[in-house]
Amino acid sequence: MPMWTARRQTWADDCDVVVVGAGLVGAAVAARLIREGVDTAILEAQTVAGGATGRSAGMALAGLAGHYNWAVSAYGREQAREVWAFTVEGQDRLIEAAERLGVPVQRTGSLALAVDETEAHALEESAELLREDGFAARFEPNDPLGRGFCAALRQPDDVTVDASALTRALLAASGAIVHEGTEVYDLAWDPNGLRVWAQRRTVMCNTVVLAVNGYAPLFDPYFADKVAPTRSLVFASEPLDAVALEQPCCADYGYEYCRQLPDRRLLLGGWRRPSLHLRPFPPQGGSEAQEAELADVVQDGLVRFASRHFPEVQTRDASRWSGVMGLTPDGLPLVGRLPDLPQAYFAVGLGGRGLAWAFVLAERLVDLMLRGTDPGILAADRLT
Repeated sequence: MPMWTARRQTWADDCDVVVVGAGLVGAAVAARLIREGVDTAILEAQTVAGGATGRSAGMALAGLAGHYNWAVSAYGREQAREVWAFTVEGQDRLIEAAERLGVPVQRTGSLALAVDETEAHALEESAELLREDGFAARFEPNDPLGRGFCAALRQPDDVTVDASALTRALLAASGAIVHEGTEVYDLAWDPNGLRVWAQRRTVMCNTVVLAVNGYAPLFDPYFADKVAPTRSLVFASEPLDAVALEQPCCADYGYEYCRQLPDRRLLLGGWRRPSLHLRPFPPQGGSEAQEAELADVVQDGLVRFASRHFPEVQTRDASRWSGVMGLTPDGLPLVGRLPDLPQAYFAVGLGGRGLAWAFVLAERLVDLMLRGTDPGILAADRLT
């Protein structure tokens, strides 16, 4: 029962678990906890799906931004296959949830597009490795779009969805209590339990879940060298006269992506890239000046990409928005608990493939919280 605390002029509530963040991951965690009979509330600094979830292009793509041949080289064959299988499992869970909740899912498949011959060879090698490891993929040595690309890798099982609608529907069906506009400032353990200091209220609980992706370093220094906040930028054109894309696409090692919406608007997105040579995950850290410079690099690169491959899109007149992704040093999400505050759990660092990871991370995190199940390859202590 809420009570008024005159000294701080804030509401003090209590529950078993507080989930910080009402994106798709936070919603999936809360829904699963409530099914397990755990009294759960969500605190969200903005609005439901107001962060990376709502600012995504709605593309649930298997795998990572880097191509599969890179993953095999970086992780080894067995671990790369495990990572890809996790995201395929995540797609299945997303589709099941969307269909159960009446949220439309478009089974479009996707294209990974090569911008040069080097990337074309990477896609060809990736397609062969993917088929050998049991994943549906097909290499096309020419440009299926006729837009200046060199080759493509087709993944027929990828899907698109309105991520905001799915998040809202999931929360509504779960009956979760959500406090929007309630930014969390601090967490502190005291004899009465875990105290969550937030805007206009204080919440006492037993456990906190941080589902804040790229904002994790703001909550605890533990994440300073583990999660790099990285801005992405999306242009949305006016409705085009014709259908330009029948399925979502990513290009240039995943650093650009595009999708045409049912109303024929074209979304073109891009995110931070390394400056010297291509590698899937850029170095972390940097000053504000460096961050501003990188933001300019993203915008300039996206304008060049649009000009070369989608000249009908006038980027100068397009609406645009930015979002914040969380990148880890090895490109994999983190599931775990804070060493100095073991009552605080987290699922963060989803990179640019959060829709395919969300339900898998929620399952692994809740199993860790309630049953002590090891998250395996996703365990955060791999980076210590």
